[in-house]
Amino acid sequence: MAGGQIVGVQELAVGSVLADAVISPNGKVLLGKGVELTGRHIHLLQTWNVSHVYIAGQEEPCDERKEDKGPLPSRQQIFEEEYGYISNNVQQAFEFIRKQKLIPVPALKDSAYDIHRLLLSNRSLIACLTATQESPMTDFILQHSMKVSFLASFIARQLRWNDQEVRDVALASLLHHAGNIMVQDDEVAHNKAYIAEAAAMLRKTKGLSGETILGIVQHREHVDGTGVPTGVDGNRIHPYAKVIAVADAFHARACQNKFGAPFSSLDFLSKEMFGKLDPVICNVFISRFQDDLLQNKIILADGKEAEIVYFRPNGSNMPVVRTVDNQIIDLSQQGFSAIHRMAVPF
Repeated sequence: MAGGQIVGVQELAVGSVLADAVISPNGKVLLGKGVELTGRHIHLLQTWNVSHVYIAGQEEPCDERKEDKGPLPSRQQIFEEEYGYISNNVQQAFEFIRKQKLIPVPALKDSAYDIHRLLLSNRSLIACLTATQESPMTDFILQHSMKVSFLASFIARQLRWNDQEVRDVALASLLHHAGNIMVQDDEVAHNKAYIAEAAAMLRKTKGLSGETILGIVQHREHVDGTGVPTGVDGNRIHPYAKVIAVADAFHARACQNKFGAPFSSLDFLSKEMFGKLDPVICNVFISRFQDDLLQNKIILADGKEAEIVYFRPNGSNMPVVRTVDNQIIDLSQQGFSAIHRMAVPF
């Protein structure tokens, strides 16, 4: 484009217009041609490790405009921007599944790649994910699949799985309710029919590894052999399925019990890991989840803001917090109703 030039991301100004699309290493469009850059866009480009972009209509460096970038967005804003981008892509893939009865594997692999990338770039993933509120209009299967995929990827990383394994479990998590995506029937959601739907669709899908398929179809098996669809015990359940089962149980509990979330969900896992869920995976998840919440803030039932300072090693998943007036409160003595919600990270 006439008058366009390559500009370093550090030199960008709010209001600059992209003369060409910004493409990720795997060929995905991050920002399209013609986008007018905002402060958030510029920060996202830095997060994506993009060094230079092609800007339209600039003949000279805009040094005088550098001061006009505006305030940088918060960690939560950045996370929700990327989360929304991934969610929109997954929603389109789910609509394709519903209409065509086929799984768009390449598109969902791209989304799994994006989830893994965001996991690596965000040191406050758990706090940001916990504080992210879905619109009441959001399809529950989409909302649940997204949260489970992020949580399962987080667990896989804490288990020191390699990058490909993390992406595989992210993909399997996105599809762990594949049968429900097509059926969309509340009654079917509570029996084996949706698993049969998923298995039938997976059999005719190319591009999914056997491990990924096992992660999808075995995620409701229990380590004590009481699960579905086949009732195998823990020794025969694939590790992907064990990880997805923990993430699935955590988020399902959070949706059922809003009071005290996410701490009530951690408490639920502590009980379920003696029979249904893998205890090693549960312990790793609970421990790292708690670590990631330290120094983050919650809103108490009385409206006060408090900082999480400690988790007692006594079996309770409720934190010790410090209020703005330096009062120390052990919430394990007060119960889940003492917590209103997580505060939004800055």
